[in-house]
Amino acid sequence: MNLKVTDSLVVDAPRPAFTVLQVVLLALLTALNAFSIDMYLPGMPEIAREMAASPSAVQNTVVVFLIGMGIGQALYGPLLDRFGRRVPLLLGVSLFVLGSLMCALAPDVQWLLAARFVQALGAAAGMVTPRAVIADRSVLPESARVFSLLMQVMMVVPILAPLIGGVIVGHASWRWIFVVLAATGMLALVWSAMQLPETLPPGKRVRHSWTRILGVYARQCTRASFMVYTLASGILFGSFIVFISSSAFVYTGHFGLTPSEFSYVFAANAACVIAGGFVSRDLLRRQWPVARIALLGIAVHALAGLVLSVLIHQTDVTMVLYAGLLVLSTGALGLVIGNLTALTMSHAGTHAGTASALTGMMQFLLSAAIGYIASAMGPSAEMLPTVIGVGGVAGGLLTWLARHPLIAAMEKG
Repeated sequence: MNLKVTDSLVVDAPRPAFTVLQVVLLALLTALNAFSIDMYLPGMPEIAREMAASPSAVQNTVVVFLIGMGIGQALYGPLLDRFGRRVPLLLGVSLFVLGSLMCALAPDVQWLLAARFVQALGAAAGMVTPRAVIADRSVLPESARVFSLLMQVMMVVPILAPLIGGVIVGHASWRWIFVVLAATGMLALVWSAMQLPETLPPGKRVRHSWTRILGVYARQCTRASFMVYTLASGILFGSFIVFISSSAFVYTGHFGLTPSEFSYVFAANAACVIAGGFVSRDLLRRQWPVARIALLGIAVHALAGLVLSVLIHQTDVTMVLYAGLLVLSTGALGLVIGNLTALTMSHAGTHAGTASALTGMMQFLLSAAIGYIASAMGPSAEMLPTVIGVGGVAGGLLTWLARHPLIAAMEKG
């Protein structure tokens, strides 16, 4: 098997359609992030017990991962524009495999935090590259359909990952979760080396010094619509990360579920996100505007969170009602994720790789800040829906603002 990193698979055709297998591969690369967060959720209480760490310290393994993802994406963007899409991707996935093995061997929570950072630096390549590849080969509304299909395939991961993690924790050490992640990374590495085409020919690559690259980032920040959409998605992603990092402690601590039972509840949330993605694709086929679909999903997401927040502060809420409203809230993100990504990248300009890295960096760093604040508050059944509701309102206002004539005037100016 030849895994030599080359540019031999160069595509310079006029925006060909994506095959199903290419979408699945792009989804697997993007899903390295979701695998790395969701699979070990059922094991978080066990990690806290084994390492004699507080729940907040274990939650910070998610926060550190997000910081690594943000920094990594900032680095990969210019590399993708300079060296093409394949070389940085393959190097990044290799780093992901190394970081996963480091996590499996972690003797304490400090080691685990450092290993998660390394793992995230590698996973960042899997987040940036697919967005750049799609931007290379498609435009709205086709890109919105591809992003939505990619997200549907990718969102199978949050269904499978906690179930796999729950089975592993039920029969073996939580460390085996990271061994499985390393094996998944190897699969993505081999498949990408053999099948992923190069979508940025040498003649179209940008050769800049790091000083020039910082200038490109600065100019990208002047794109008002791009930045507002990026902030909106960062806040929405941040509230979702709070759900991810807190839900295991809320369901096992407040409602008394076992890790295995929690994994099924979490999988139900992911299943509803997939259902929302199917609704999104149907609305796109019916010629609904991309922004209108995203705003509809944000409205449902925020409303469900706010209703649950009011209820749990006023009365005792059953686990079924609590989980049901959270499922509705997170499921609505299926209408949001792909469409908001497409809207953001449609305002990226000529440097798709750099723009993809910048939006990824800002989204993950903003969500890391939100997650850190929430972890400092401690996981609680009251805090979780409140963060989701407030984050949904803020994200919706920013998404509406991005389409305002004032923002368009700022871009033209």
